[in-house]
Amino acid sequence: MLMTSSLVSRVIIMTSSYRGISSSIPPPRRRRALLYMPGDDLRKITKAASLDVDLAVLDCEDAVAVSRKGDARTIINKALETLDFGRTERGVRINSVSSGLIEDDITSILGGSTLPDVLMVPKVDTPEEAGYISELVSKSGLTSPLPLIFQTESALGLVNLREIIQTLQRSTILRAEAVVFGSDDYVSDIRGSRDDIMAVVYARQKVVTLARAYGLQPIDRVYIEYKDTDGLRAESEQGFGFGFTGKQCIHPGQIPIVQQAFSPSESQMEHARALIAAFSENQAAGKGAFSFRGKMIDRPTLLQAQNLVDMFGET
Repeated sequence: MLMTSSLVSRVIIMTSSYRGISSSIPPPRRRRALLYMPGDDLRKITKAASLDVDLAVLDCEDAVAVSRKGDARTIINKALETLDFGRTERGVRINSVSSGLIEDDITSILGGSTLPDVLMVPKVDTPEEAGYISELVSKSGLTSPLPLIFQTESALGLVNLREIIQTLQRSTILRAEAVVFGSDDYVSDIRGSRDDIMAVVYARQKVVTLARAYGLQPIDRVYIEYKDTDGLRAESEQGFGFGFTGKQCIHPGQIPIVQQAFSPSESQMEHARALIAAFSENQAAGKGAFSFRGKMIDRPTLLQAQNLVDMFGET
């Protein structure tokens, strides 16, 4: 007799509860590719709306000159109001706390007629900054929590990442869903070399570990050599193996490669579904660990399979 899918789900929920993960919160949207578009360029934003990317980020920060920040806010509000992005999630990256521009960004973007689907804040270095961001948003007049993605881009931000996440998760007006690793600023801060992949291994693994521990999506660094498709594919597949859920993109041509790399193959999905079914059979027979296709399987392995099915398909 097979265990019902609801019983399998209860096993998953029970195991997840040991880790402090709430099963009552629905998983956030897929964010395999996160594409930046300059907020002061309506032509490029319009193009982004048609690219079928998971998340299009209309940028008020690095992609916009200081003299164009006001124009970017106006254009972004117009784009949110008038463009149809289809299935693409609409994000807006505002400026950091340290820039002195964040108050005007929040007032303008959250005061527009159409809100973004998610707010993105760069360079969050301390829990105090995280608390200040929440305080500013709470004064905007929002009546329900706004999804938030934030970036860790410095040694200080990485050291404080646990406390930053904890502070944001106490917010009643922001719902932290993802943390993005900004490797270029980080490498500059530690006086490292971007050309040496080992310079960011520790940081990438720490971002994944802390994000996963607190139920957030970890999103990997930009691959700046946008014409090097083989290198992009290799680093994306490595990031997927590290535990990242997605990767930042700076060119439309990177989108299909990244979204494919951060999706399981058909054979991986078939393996996951078959493993879950085998687990059900063995649970019904009163067995714990069991052999499946030459490997010993227990609950941690089941969780890995269930994670794929939960995110990318139904059993």
